[in-house]
Amino acid sequence: MADIALPKSNLYLEGSGRDTNGNKVVKLGISSLKRLFSIQTNGNLPKTGSILRGLKTKKDMEKVSASDLAIISKEVVAYIKEYGTATQREKLRTYNS
Repeated sequence: MADIALPKSNLYLEGSGRDTNGNKVVKLGISSLKRLFSIQTNGNLPKTGSILRGLKTKKDMEKVSASDLAIISKEVVAYIKEYGTATQREKLRTYNS
């Protein structure tokens, strides 16, 4: 199954689920990093959480529309720029077209 690329960035969507405390998370990757990472959607990524409600697997994520992927990308990029680890901020790439 191919990666689900987020528009205008080197991020890709891997899935969603719950962390050890039961909080909803989105699982993401950066093409130049081998390890995936998760971000809690509750409060941090409200639009993303709403779009991905009920979707868990990568196969489920294929149903997300291009316009919704653009919303997710914008929200995730803003979050990483502000709160991401030094490595995430360093490896994140965004593109205008």
